Amino acid sequence: MSTSLALLVLTLSYLLLLWLPPAARHSVMGNELEGKSAIITGAAQGIGAALARVFSNAGCAVTVVDRQAEVGAVAEEVSGRAFVGDVADADFVRTVVDETGATGTIDILINNAGEVWQTGPLDEWDKAVDDYDRLIGSNFRGAYLFGRAVAPLMAASGDGNIVNVSTDHVKPAPKTGWHHGHGAMDLYNAGKWALNGLTFDWAKALGPQGVRVNNICMGATDTAMLRGWLGDDPDPAYVAEWMSPEGVAQVVLELINEGPNGRTGDNIGLWAGHPTVLPTPEEGRTR
Repeated sequence: MSTSLALLVLTLSYLLLLWLPPAARHSVMGNELEGKSAIITGAAQGIGAALARVFSNAGCAVTVVDRQAEVGAVAEEVSGRAFVGDVADADFVRTVVDETGATGTIDILINNAGEVWQTGPLDEWDKAVDDYDRLIGSNFRGAYLFGRAVAPLMAASGDGNIVNVSTDHVKPAPKTGWHHGHGAMDLYNAGKWALNGLTFDWAKALGPQGVRVNNICMGATDTAMLRGWLGDDPDPAYVAEWMSPEGVAQVVLELINEGPNGRTGDNIGLWAGHPTVLPTPEEGRTR
């Protein structure tokens, strides 16, 4: 079969799957999470907590990580394990991975931890330095450390998935123009763009070992982080377009369920005001 014909068949298959409800899609695609183990960072609330619930319901053992103590309640809810600490702390990351891996494999890593507040080139110097350490630590260094810690384990087992949670500033919605930032998010955007370097390079390096690496480039989702950014009175019309954490979590589940022959090195766009569905892979991103 030619490459163009194979891509056409794959595209039509994805389009057919989009018509099915989530439960039916999972039945068709199979369940790659049953009996697997996942680490999910930034899981005290929002998307991370939704991922923990969805993965647990699919039969996956879940380890949740956050700097907020509330992550313990999420772990209790999903019968998982919680670690409270800073994802930018190398010793903390090493502890999480070593203790989680001591009881079995680590099959899935979701680098969801992240923070945002206004930063820009005219900020006072001390604030600029402090903001760099905190925001790059949460949005990039944590993903780097966790990815580097789990990669040898996944490579040794010949299987694994790493998913980095990025932003639609990296991959904007169609026909919206290239809105790479808002003029007050230089560190947030820098950290998220840097995830491309990890995702694309790791996908190439780890592909021969059976490990898939992808970015989720998300738009507005109804989370405490977004509401904190917008303040107490966001535009109701804008809010009505937001995605739900549960909808995003279902897409990530479907991404994992593509299995060992699924896409890798892909920037997957999810956008407010559009259906929250797993799109077809970018050209050249299938295995």
